[in-house]
Amino acid sequence: MNEERPVQVDTDFPGGNAVIEHVGADRIELRPDLRDTLGDWFYWCIRVRGAAGRDLTVQVRRDAGPGIGVRGPAVSKDGGRHWTWLGADAVTGDEFTLSVPEHAAELRLSFGMSYTAEHLERFLTANAAHSALERGLLTRSDRGRRVDLLRLGNLHGTQDRRVLLTCRHHACEMMASHVLEGLMAEVLSGVAEYAHWLREHVEFVVVPVVDVDGVARGDQGKNRAPHDHARDYGPEGGLYPETRAISQLIEDTGRFDAVLDLHCPNVAGPTNQRGYFVGSEGAENWDAVQRLAAALEEETAAGPLPYRRADDLPFGTAWNGPANYISRDGRDIPLTSLDAFLADRVDVGTHAVFEFPYADAHGAEVDDASARAFGVALARSLSLHLAERNRD
Repeated sequence: MNEERPVQVDTDFPGGNAVIEHVGADRIELRPDLRDTLGDWFYWCIRVRGAAGRDLTVQVRRDAGPGIGVRGPAVSKDGGRHWTWLGADAVTGDEFTLSVPEHAAELRLSFGMSYTAEHLERFLTANAAHSALERGLLTRSDRGRRVDLLRLGNLHGTQDRRVLLTCRHHACEMMASHVLEGLMAEVLSGVAEYAHWLREHVEFVVVPVVDVDGVARGDQGKNRAPHDHARDYGPEGGLYPETRAISQLIEDTGRFDAVLDLHCPNVAGPTNQRGYFVGSEGAENWDAVQRLAAALEEETAAGPLPYRRADDLPFGTAWNGPANYISRDGRDIPLTSLDAFLADRVDVGTHAVFEFPYADAHGAEVDDASARAFGVALARSLSLHLAERNRD
């Protein structure tokens, strides 16, 4: 019988999430903490201490679908700053096993590679003196947290084009934040000719973390009751200060030539292991999105992560239909996404949702580095798309 003391497991850190059901000397059993989530979802993230030198088995229970991704869990040995995938070979069913290094005082284990306010703060601190970056305040969250509004590129009022970027309407969709950071870093670099063009001709307005409370608390964010941030833009919307502020920003600011809302897909769905644009109902806008998509497909052909237009999800395909935009709390009320909110605005050009996978894109490994590289390709694609629009 194993007489070793149980390890210490907790979620008391930014992004932490789990219901811990059992902790032994060499075994942990948990399930995702759904809190105010309608239905089931998959995000979890724990801290493990006192396990140095042990072999641990971790079981992740869910009522529906997997709780472990296709490359196994993400593992961090430095407090969540850097992550690696444990690997699919370590997974059997709903369990995985890992050997904790002899000198590891702490491990973090998660469904995905965490990106919290700490990561954003490091990026902003590193670029604080940059003349092409301005940090402002969009609003305060319900819990009083700062919701950042970033401006980068041409900040002098002489720009030809304006772009709005949003991310983390769903708190758990952390891999999209790595993409966004890569895109922003490329614009600020101004090294490549197209990046220099973006710096000179485009103002980027960025809400890097919409659901700041959810990210800090480790919420799922997806399907939050009575509806989540991503469905808070219509007549039944206005529940959250962040989405009210974004709506007002669009009203006050006027023209945007492109709006891109970054997400991550359902891990259990058939569309998880690929990146794709989600089709809007309007045919004219979808045609414009497909021109942006053509540029992105070409730009990613030689990169670490492929994107294929054939993977896109036109409106009325799979889950992307009217039923996806109905309340799930029994009221059956139509809800409005940011993309739908923009549909009838004559002062908004191409607008789209992009779903970026958590761990795998057509067999290629998605991690923080490859996600940032994808953000670079996205920046290049936007430059081509915006230059094309400038000629129209």
